[in-house]
Amino acid sequence: MSPTHFLPTLTTAPDKGNARTEAALRRLRQAMADIERDIDQHQGIYPFNHGRVTQSELCRRADVKKATLQNPLHKDSTRVEILNWLEVLGSRLTRARESVRERVTAVADDLAVEVQRLTLENEALRTRLAVSEQLIAQLRQENTRLKNGTTSANLSAPVAAVTEIELVPPIALNTNQCKPGAQLRHYKGGCYTVVGTCLIEATLLPGVLYKPLQGDKQDTVWMRPLADMQEMVSTDHGTVPRFVVIAEAD
Repeated sequence: MSPTHFLPTLTTAPDKGNARTEAALRRLRQAMADIERDIDQHQGIYPFNHGRVTQSELCRRADVKKATLQNPLHKDSTRVEILNWLEVLGSRLTRARESVRERVTAVADDLAVEVQRLTLENEALRTRLAVSEQLIAQLRQENTRLKNGTTSANLSAPVAAVTEIELVPPIALNTNQCKPGAQLRHYKGGCYTVVGTCLIEATLLPGVLYKPLQGDKQDTVWMRPLADMQEMVSTDHGTVPRFVVIAEAD
């Protein structure tokens, strides 16, 4: 849109103009053009006077006293044209503000989602750090025992468990990972294999069938809602996924 699209001609009563009046009209026209150019250059927003374009603001930009527009020479001509221009321009500014508000709202919503994602990622990383620090402490103890001539056949069970947890990035499951044959680890340490998927009769929500890979209940099939399989749970070390994948389905 051209910056001068809304500009009126700005005339005075016939045969009543003089050099001084014409100079004031030129300054008013120039100020109008400058205001519209400023608006175009700032995505439809007037960057001065808190975003408001008024008679007073126009007169300030044109270096014309507002009282000048009230005298008989301008009251029913120049002033009326300026008021019509301000009305059209005001509608344009209102539409622009609504558009900006919608864009800002959309950006804010996207930022909220991103903040939530980064928060979960941060908590997961903190959990991995705590697990790593625990592993380092136990390895240092083992190293000290070895230096003192005390050997052990294996690292303690807690160290082995910690090592396994460290090898799996704490990222929540996605739907495609809950396929038959996939192997999962529960956040408490148990390992399971996915038998299949199902539809829960009471809720008509998707579920996952799985069974243990160790212990005396390896033939027992368990079922959880898919949403439960994918959720994050709170622990002493922060928020972690309920299950993580240790082997994808073939």
